[in-house]
Amino acid sequence: MDNRPNFIKRAVKKHTKKFSLFMVVGIIKTILSILLTGLFIDILKLDALFSSTAVVVIVFFITYMIYVSTKLVKPQFMKYTSATIGFNIATILLIWILVDYVGLSGFISSAIVTITSFVLRYLFFNIIGLIRHG
Repeated sequence: MDNRPNFIKRAVKKHTKKFSLFMVVGIIKTILSILLTGLFIDILKLDALFSSTAVVVIVFFITYMIYVSTKLVKPQFMKYTSATIGFNIATILLIWILVDYVGLSGFISSAIVTITSFVLRYLFFNIIGLIRHG
């Protein structure tokens, strides 16, 4: 008897719930980044380089804490940090390539890379064992 359909149904159900939580955290992360950047640069009149660096660091730690507290990821800080840095570097490079060499706009390039890397980040976190199951 072929058990593949049941296996697929269970896998989809398990990942739908986890991916949905991953997406909610991603939305919170995006909104928080925008609000903090606006606060630091536009309201407090702080230097843009300092502000954007501070926002990236603050949001990085807050996101990790949310992931761990919601039991979405295992508390493996170095693995999370390495994966996140890798994805951030890839995002920067891909946007640069799409804008400067492919000729797409920054808006379109950012949208393509952000959405694609969001899905790939979840899959990669799952492959390396960061996503908590069960």
